[in-house]
Amino acid sequence: MQRIFNITLMVMALMGCTSNVPSSPAATVTAQVAETAAPPEKPTWAIYDPDPDHIWNRVFRQFYRRAARDGKEYGLGELDPLLWFDTTYLLSGGSHQQAIRVLDEFLGMGAETLIGDALRRAMFQRDLWAVFDWLSFQSDSYASERKALETRLTQIIQRVALTSEQIQSLPDNYALAVQSNIFPADHQAGDPLAAFLPADLFQPDSAWVPMGREGGPIAMSHTNEFPFFGRSVFLVFVRSPDGRTATLDLIQSLNTDRRPVLTTGTDIALVRRMLLIDNQGNLMLSPLIETIQIRHFNPEQIFHELELDRPGLFKGASGLQLNTDLFLLFFSHGDEFQFSDRPKQATIPDICKGCHVNIPAVLDRGNIESILSYSRANFPLPDDRQPILFATTWMDEAKTVIDWKLNHGTWQTLKSLWNH
Repeated sequence: MQRIFNITLMVMALMGCTSNVPSSPAATVTAQVAETAAPPEKPTWAIYDPDPDHIWNRVFRQFYRRAARDGKEYGLGELDPLLWFDTTYLLSGGSHQQAIRVLDEFLGMGAETLIGDALRRAMFQRDLWAVFDWLSFQSDSYASERKALETRLTQIIQRVALTSEQIQSLPDNYALAVQSNIFPADHQAGDPLAAFLPADLFQPDSAWVPMGREGGPIAMSHTNEFPFFGRSVFLVFVRSPDGRTATLDLIQSLNTDRRPVLTTGTDIALVRRMLLIDNQGNLMLSPLIETIQIRHFNPEQIFHELELDRPGLFKGASGLQLNTDLFLLFFSHGDEFQFSDRPKQATIPDICKGCHVNIPAVLDRGNIESILSYSRANFPLPDDRQPILFATTWMDEAKTVIDWKLNHGTWQTLKSLWNH
């Protein structure tokens, strides 16, 4: 826990609160954390069924809805539940009793049979699994309340689980996004800040190469820290503007050259892909992409992020849409709804630059230190080891992440309840 808090303070410093990094005027990063725009007065929580009072919707609303002090509701469009380390929502008072009642109602009526669509069942499991991991990661307070919720959530997670064949047959929402042509397929020189979505990102012979490391997941911090805890596979893709061979040479140079150089026009993508639990209790890599974060070096870094939207996905589209702001959950604490009058969100790209900062802060051709998989700047490997990087595949990285998750306390708690 202390490590998380320390890193949170570090991220805040990098965002411009108490920066010690030398900077030039052109490279100074100023954090942009703004009051969240008020959503509609009463959002319609009709995610899993058109009827807002459907039991699946009510379960989702109970765990994902957060209300500000002025009564405004948030969370409907959030990919991850708005729950922090020090959140007591769901653990005490009326919210806990309401959560117990709605879960008991779901279980008592066998509500897992009410929706047979595999995609909705997969997302519902994913959404409740995120809440379960938040509950099980901390057991030093509200232990009995956590256990009561964990037990019920495990039963629902188990009941809505798909077969391995059904998981493999879920839609390839990245391919759907490419086919939609909503985003250009490459960086636009005439509109450098515009988001783009590479059509060949996952093609095996393209200039985009997935990068792994010896000894663990490539995106170590995204894998093993709150709020992710290994429920997704994060994979880093690298693309040199000079083609696939140049990309492979670049990855090798990260291991051998004293100060490798990024060619202007290089791209880095961090892709988050969903893990699911099949009906036999096994972890499986699904086809569903949750987020895509792309950095284009021009030579300054240009950031954008696409994030999964449930309604769009359920309508048969990709569900991937441009995301411009987010609640600070990753490496963060301090519940925005318990400790502030108006919840605040951080803007993209400023929050990205908080960690992926130029060191030194000069917009030069190198910028190599901002690739944390290589530099490990502020996120060191155990014993400060230097990473050994290599070209990898989705399946190899998934195996690495699943092996990590199987040994994590959150999974061991869930598996114990699942088996009983």
